[in-house]
Amino acid sequence: MAAKQLVYQTLRRIGYPLFGQKLSNVQGAENLPGAGGYLIAANHVDFLDGFYISAAVGLARNVPVYFLTASNNYWWTTVAVQIKADRRGAIIDQAVRALTDGKVICNFIEGQRNPATKLLAGRTGTVRMALTAGVPIVPLGIACSAGKNVGQSLMYLMSKNHHVTIKIGRPIRLPAADQPEDNDLRRYTHQVMHAIAPLAGKKI
Repeated sequence: MAAKQLVYQTLRRIGYPLFGQKLSNVQGAENLPGAGGYLIAANHVDFLDGFYISAAVGLARNVPVYFLTASNNYWWTTVAVQIKADRRGAIIDQAVRALTDGKVICNFIEGQRNPATKLLAGRTGTVRMALTAGVPIVPLGIACSAGKNVGQSLMYLMSKNHHVTIKIGRPIRLPAADQPEDNDLRRYTHQVMHAIAPLAGKKI
């Protein structure tokens, strides 16, 4: 645990200033809860979205933002909630444990990168996690130039002309439910997507 904390503190000192300098406009940081676990539901534009969001939240609240992943590519960040490739069905349970432990998790609710002007249909997993854990959902919209690959995203990161806008909405508090109905999942997900759209400058 001490080693992981050291790695995180090192990455924080290097990463926050690097990605934070690209945050030309962060609005609504006061909407981030001051304590306890919660889910950030964000749209997904660029390969480096997670790093920009982590910097914005970390600089505002001094807390790490965790991401759910089945890939081993992000172990070095120390903020990956690792989902075993052969146990993807356990993603909800692992997320709920992390949330009830007070962690902040960011989930890209569209399920994939989408630089288009219209949001993709939201996936219901984010809402299911929040309902089961009894934590709020914080809608977040991110807007920036989208790299066609990781290399181009890194070039944008180093460019003086690349700017990232992040807008954070008010928390959405849903009634806790261990076994939410499918209709409720779809209805609440639609509500979250409608909250994200104006923050991201996109259409539904």
